Amino acid sequence: MHQPISPKMFYYGFPVLLLTTVDENGKPNISPLSSSWCLGDNLVIGVGICGKAFENLQRCPEAVVNLPDSSLWQKIEKIASLTAKSSIPDHKKDFYQFCDDKFSYAGFTTQPSLKVKPLRIAECPLQAETTVSNITERDSYAIIELKIQQIHAQSDLISTENKIDPQKWHPLIYNFRSYHGLSESIGKNFRA
Repeated sequence: MHQPISPKMFYYGFPVLLLTTVDENGKPNISPLSSSWCLGDNLVIGVGICGKAFENLQRCPEAVVNLPDSSLWQKIEKIASLTAKSSIPDHKKDFYQFCDDKFSYAGFTTQPSLKVKPLRIAECPLQAETTVSNITERDSYAIIELKIQQIHAQSDLISTENKIDPQKWHPLIYNFRSYHGLSESIGKNFRA
């Protein structure tokens, strides 16, 4: 039997990503996100408009989408409540703290990108260098459309040329505000 509910958030299971951007001074920022989808070379993300990531993307419309595996959840949680924006709105001061170097704080290693300014996160097995193609603002968030310029994959994840082995890729999933890994594969799609 089903019953109607009204949850605060409907995060039914999304891959976690670490969005790297640069600020007006070229300083890197990391923003953990969990709202995204990808089709072809288009990647769409949801970003809060009060955060530094949104501000950075408006100034420098480039980003790297770093996809962590499930082993990195503690490093991500360590920076989840940090912001690179020194002017935190009063209504959010109970949740967020200021940090101007999330790479060092979380213990992440920087890696230069090939086609965009933002840095890549070396610990993330998959990385997509992107440029912003469209921003649609909503009440408290923005829907940002990105165009993939370059993808990087850790060599042990590659099964054949230009293909990721799904048995070796273990994305971190954000499921109803909890971190999860993947279970065993239960079947393949006809396109596999």
